[in-house]
Amino acid sequence: MSKTDPTPSLDDVRETLANIVRLVERGSVDHWPNPVLRELALALLRKLLKLTDHAQRSMRDAELAETQAVYGLVAHKASELLALPEAAVYRAVVSMCEKVESPTLTDGLPPLDPGVADRLSRFLVRIVVVYRGHEGDRDTPQRTVRLVHGHSPGDLRETEISQNVGYERLPDDVRVDLMKGIEQVQFQLFPGRA
Repeated sequence: MSKTDPTPSLDDVRETLANIVRLVERGSVDHWPNPVLRELALALLRKLLKLTDHAQRSMRDAELAETQAVYGLVAHKASELLALPEAAVYRAVVSMCEKVESPTLTDGLPPLDPGVADRLSRFLVRIVVVYRGHEGDRDTPQRTVRLVHGHSPGDLRETEISQNVGYERLPDDVRVDLMKGIEQVQFQLFPGRA
């Protein structure tokens, strides 16, 4: 939990629940007015711990799906602009945007094609993703992926791809910020995360 944000994270909640379960398990049954009460409390705490674990897995899955969606949009547009196979471009996008190789993002794809990666890195200048909360009559958040691209410095263009995205699909930190009323959250994916 950060010092500036009094709201506990799901990690904090999970850690606290795990500590309480350990304390109750280690504690003497004699400290409970009724042994059945202890067992009921333990059963409830274990179920809450399991629910917390499930929520954390779901959030990680949602973040992975959102990352794949963003990289997929970039790959689709770049493959159109460069007339390259989309799967090869997607693989190169992941390589360009991720600091560490991520098998969960590349499972089932062919190995990175150095020619495609080189061509793409010379073509793409910047990739930025912007999330905006609901505005006006739009009641769901919006994701905008901005690509700055071109074959030479004098030929740069910007392409934007915007889509509405449900709150449940947003990365946890983005969802929290938008729900707090922050107008927009922005990430620079390439070059390097800023």
